[in-house]
Amino acid sequence: MASDQTFAPQGAAPFNPQQMMQMMQLMQMMQTMQPVDASAQPFVTPQSQDPGLDASLEAEFVRPSKLGTLIREQEGLPFQSVLDRLCLKPDGTPLGGLPKGCTIAFAGPPGKGKTRSSLEGLLRVAASGTPCLFVVAEEGFLDEGDSGRDPLVSRMAKIGCEVLAMGEAELKEKVLSNVWVMQAQYHKGQSWDDFIHRYRYVVERHKIKLVVVDSLNMLDPAKTRTADHLSALKTYNHEHGVTCITIGQIRDTGMPVGGEALVHTADAVFLLEEMSMGSKEMGAIWGAAYRDVITVLRAVKSVTTRIFPHPVRVHQGGEGGTLAVHPQHPEMYALPNA
Repeated sequence: MASDQTFAPQGAAPFNPQQMMQMMQLMQMMQTMQPVDASAQPFVTPQSQDPGLDASLEAEFVRPSKLGTLIREQEGLPFQSVLDRLCLKPDGTPLGGLPKGCTIAFAGPPGKGKTRSSLEGLLRVAASGTPCLFVVAEEGFLDEGDSGRDPLVSRMAKIGCEVLAMGEAELKEKVLSNVWVMQAQYHKGQSWDDFIHRYRYVVERHKIKLVVVDSLNMLDPAKTRTADHLSALKTYNHEHGVTCITIGQIRDTGMPVGGEALVHTADAVFLLEEMSMGSKEMGAIWGAAYRDVITVLRAVKSVTTRIFPHPVRVHQGGEGGTLAVHPQHPEMYALPNA
């Protein structure tokens, strides 16, 4: 009797080629019926076959070959004596300032001189006649209730008088006339959208060219979108030629609030860190005793320049408490001269 079955060895199921073919066809049908991933859907939807219908998209693309001179050198904005030496020119000498037009993340533990040093830099830039903005999000700028507290505006004036060798009246006339202060404390009901609205107004109305934000973390009290906010701020600053330094806190892990995403997003990143002397030999190099903890400043990245490759031992010098290179900073890691 004819049969389409092929007998297998005793104890095994008979092999049926027709059933095998049907199974393969079923598997192919199932594969074609699998749903397309949502993120890939736009790429599988057919586009118009008429190129003329999408001709308006041509203006959305940049053609580098059609532009003028392409190659430029990064310029520096003189800011603060230590921070100005972390970014380097191609020849290895200090840039002599913050990289112009860049948005910089400056993070570290509390009480190490971040705000004071940033105020020093802002006042030096304002003294040159450049319009500057100071965004206060972390503490009260004024002491409106006359409580006896030394408010931030007072500390700003003291730092300015010291580093610029001016009296209060001269500081007001020649320096603070170029400074705008935005109070953006979230406990006053300020949202990120409120901040952006006022930020755009003051930058575009008064042609602001330098901004210090103290601190970026407090504009995002939940600390869940810090990197996203920095990305939006950076893009706007690029479009308007604004140099911006955003102060931030650092976590116990050693990473700034915002994590790797923030480090990736910022144009440049400077970190203040605590370094423990793990041996007597290490202490001898850094001018400290075994198990001492010192403060160092490190340039993590700069997308437009080279960076100084070693940590810099720093301390809070002068009456204003701004950052300075520590006298015991190792000569083997000496900062290059401008």
